[in-house]
Amino acid sequence: MVAINTFRKLRPMLATSAEPFNSKDFIYEVKWDGFRCLSYLGEETILQSRSGLDFTRKFPELAGINKLARRRPVIVDGEIIIMDAGLPSFYELQKRSWTQDSGSIAAAAAKKPATYIVFDILYAGGDKLISLPLAERREILRSLIEPGKNLLLSEGIYEQGVEFYRACIDRNLEGVVAKKLDSVYVPGKRSTSWFKFKKALAGDFVICGYKQTHKGSKRVDSLLLGCYCGGSLAFQGIVGVGLGGVTGQKLYNLLHPLQRDVPLFGVPKEIVRGLTWTEPITCCTVEFLEPAKDGGLRHPVFKGIREDLTPQECSGIAGATVKRAD
Repeated sequence: MVAINTFRKLRPMLATSAEPFNSKDFIYEVKWDGFRCLSYLGEETILQSRSGLDFTRKFPELAGINKLARRRPVIVDGEIIIMDAGLPSFYELQKRSWTQDSGSIAAAAAKKPATYIVFDILYAGGDKLISLPLAERREILRSLIEPGKNLLLSEGIYEQGVEFYRACIDRNLEGVVAKKLDSVYVPGKRSTSWFKFKKALAGDFVICGYKQTHKGSKRVDSLLLGCYCGGSLAFQGIVGVGLGGVTGQKLYNLLHPLQRDVPLFGVPKEIVRGLTWTEPITCCTVEFLEPAKDGGLRHPVFKGIREDLTPQECSGIAGATVKRAD
């Protein structure tokens, strides 16, 4: 039988960004706006984030999905989503990840329950399946996992990747993942056997500081972004859109205790004024139109905190250059 220790060491296989294409060699699935999550379904359910965090306590409504496995234990790969107004809401996931009190988590789970969408299987009983072709793994998955309350199996279409992408974007979904039907599963690696088509450029960044319009407001109005490049932090721009409502207040509560005096890297002069530096341990996702000429982002929009990533996993902007602190 597959051991818990084996599960704890696993990390999900990752996709490479690409433009939409058609191919008879691929299956195309919806890219949900959720939390990537490996799950161990044995005598109990254990949920593990992309970076190895235990998500089990955050999603008590998923505790019973192990009972939907006809053979146990199994290790499956999927995505946790929370629906709001008929669409997956990353904001609702973010609110759940910020909630610490067990009673509040239970209330949120009852009001807006999460769903786990399963799209791959890595182990079944004592059998290691990652070396099998994706098409065969999908057949095994459907024979061993029964869809039910809070758990769905990902469907897909064949050949028509461009048309499927357009249909998903028309329905305000995040995008599409294209997977080669003969691909093996490579844990923790970004593969060119899997591609993701997204409606906007997006990156995961390290929060390195914040600015406030009014110092006494106890809310954040913009964030300083960075990423690791060659082992050093690089300036990646600043984002202010998407921090309205309670988000700015929650970010202040999160970041204020992390203040530091020493700059992490050089920044443009117009950003330095009023900047509060923070320890680079918090990750977030930002959508943007394109990289700006100054090394920042054009039309960035804050999408949410990423508790499932470590700072070293943040992708940032391709080709970032390091600007060291003076």
